[in-house]
Amino acid sequence: MIQNSHNAANVFTDINGLQGIRALGKSDQDAALKEVAKQFESMFVSMMMKSMRDASNVFSEDSLFSSPEADFYQNMYDDQMAVTLTQGEGTGLAEVIHRQLMSQYGSNPDATGKVDQSQIFDRRFTGISQTIKRVEEELDKLPQRPAPVDDSNVDTNQSATTGAGTKGQSFASPAEFVAAVYPYAERVGADLGVDPKAIVAQAALETGWGKYTIKGEDGRPSNNLFGIKADSRWGGDVVSIQTHEYRQGVKVNEQADFRSYASLEDGLQDYADFLRDSTRYQSAINEQSSGQTYGHALQKGGYATDPEYGNKVERIYNGDLLNNTLNNMLNATTLENQDG
Repeated sequence: MIQNSHNAANVFTDINGLQGIRALGKSDQDAALKEVAKQFESMFVSMMMKSMRDASNVFSEDSLFSSPEADFYQNMYDDQMAVTLTQGEGTGLAEVIHRQLMSQYGSNPDATGKVDQSQIFDRRFTGISQTIKRVEEELDKLPQRPAPVDDSNVDTNQSATTGAGTKGQSFASPAEFVAAVYPYAERVGADLGVDPKAIVAQAALETGWGKYTIKGEDGRPSNNLFGIKADSRWGGDVVSIQTHEYRQGVKVNEQADFRSYASLEDGLQDYADFLRDSTRYQSAINEQSSGQTYGHALQKGGYATDPEYGNKVERIYNGDLLNNTLNNMLNATTLENQDG
């Protein structure tokens, strides 16, 4: 196992540290390659953490805690965390990288000049899994920025509430959220003439991928994934929570009543009925808009008060998180059908 012999400051962002490795290579090539491997491991962890942060940035853009200064210090913290996670034995990636470097540049490569690729494959993916797990554990320890809530701008003549509510997590991960919502989105999307992926993208924005769903006072989910308010036309259950609205461009907190449904299927069906029955949203449905413009069409119709609503839906629609999750889910379904 590779031991960490360099100072914590000698990371890939430190020019003096890199010069030190270059000097070390003149006297001890093997030690220098070990240090290079550690640098690559630290770079990998840092890039992975940045990717994790970027995946959730769309939900923090309107947060009161979001600012260039906060992002700057968060990046510094992430860089230091990357260094810490790769100290000592690290994640195992450095050892794999070191063997690969030795096969190409070391003083004693094997007869073929190559290492055992099967061993590299096994160790590489074990190291990545361990790294992802450790990074996720560290990020989970940090206080979460509150996600902005973008709500429907419907008739404000509220019906009487049936109970106060809160916002809480209903799905363990984005993958679980997409798996639960997409089948119903396909059904109502076909009925509305709307790309189901665009419907999931909007639901992901409204709920922070299921982390901030509306719940009743007893903790039961409202199954309202689209922020549809309970106006005078609604005769079903209602949950009252504090939400955010934009009034003349200013973000303010307000108490509002929202529709509550018995199931996700009921919630998505009412969402479809809500859009179909309103003249304001006809430009968004019946295949009059593409998946990329769907959120913009809803915003133009007055669905949300957030001036960036359409852009946010579009970013999620085009983002790697949604597309990779859907691809993995659909590939798994294909394999199951083939096995069956």
